[in-house]
Amino acid sequence: MAYVTGTANSYADLLAALQAACTANGYTLTGNVLSKGTLFVEAKVVGSTLQIQGGSGQSGGVLSGRSNAQPSLIGLTVYTGPTAAVAHPIVFPVTYEIHLNAAPDEVYLFVNYETTCYQYLAFGQSDQPGLVGSGNWYYGTAGTNTSGSIWDFRTIGGGGTNGSTFNPGLFDALQGYGGGIGGIDHQMDAAGQWSSYVSYPDRWPIQQNSPSAWNGESVLSPIIVYTFRPSSLFSPVLQTRHIRWVMLDNLVDRQIIDLSPDKWMVYPLWRRSSPRTYEPTPAGGGTGTLGYAVRYTGP
Repeated sequence: MAYVTGTANSYADLLAALQAACTANGYTLTGNVLSKGTLFVEAKVVGSTLQIQGGSGQSGGVLSGRSNAQPSLIGLTVYTGPTAAVAHPIVFPVTYEIHLNAAPDEVYLFVNYETTCYQYLAFGQSDQPGLVGSGNWYYGTAGTNTSGSIWDFRTIGGGGTNGSTFNPGLFDALQGYGGGIGGIDHQMDAAGQWSSYVSYPDRWPIQQNSPSAWNGESVLSPIIVYTFRPSSLFSPVLQTRHIRWVMLDNLVDRQIIDLSPDKWMVYPLWRRSSPRTYEPTPAGGGTGTLGYAVRYTGP
């Protein structure tokens, strides 16, 4: 397990940092493909973005068994303001943080820009029993057909959504919501099936009561990802081991939570804002106080 941080002056620098961190911790780089065991992910610079896409193998540095879901990327320009007139592009230099964890393998790359804004890429391998596919998964702040306006997030009380252009919640943007960013190689009902997932059903029942009104503590809850089944029911295909949901009301960005022997570093979904959950662009301009806690192995 490792933690790497530094400054990047370009997307090429970010890619080089990701490749170096991975190859120093058990991954092999062949062409644009990073691999470890049966985990394969392609990482490359495409225009003004850094993109990743999962697969089931590689040949001569070319990804094979490529996901049928779109690539995930860092590089989205997010728009806020009453008429979505304020642009928030990534402008270099940026600070990056890479968290590499094993058993199972999970990698998280976070980029901090404009002081309070974050974008991320993540990939790993699910250890959920019963999967037909490899369990390889990948995700990120945005997908290749995501536009950049803040949207209504699913409210704490359940609720619905009033838009579909930007949702950086891990495994929360379905194919009908922002394009189906990333996927999991579960193949539960169809060969090559990577997409069809959702991570919100059991999030708010826990997080709506966090932080605790009694002691102000914020609960770190597992991110459990489900796939839709022909029975109209759901099956779990991933429970992340090294990242959790957390409400940031009483925490600051990048704060380290010491739950010895484990430590966790916290990040907003994109940029924290008030109220606690997403609001339409005119009201919030941010992603509330829902965030991530990533297993931290630094000093």
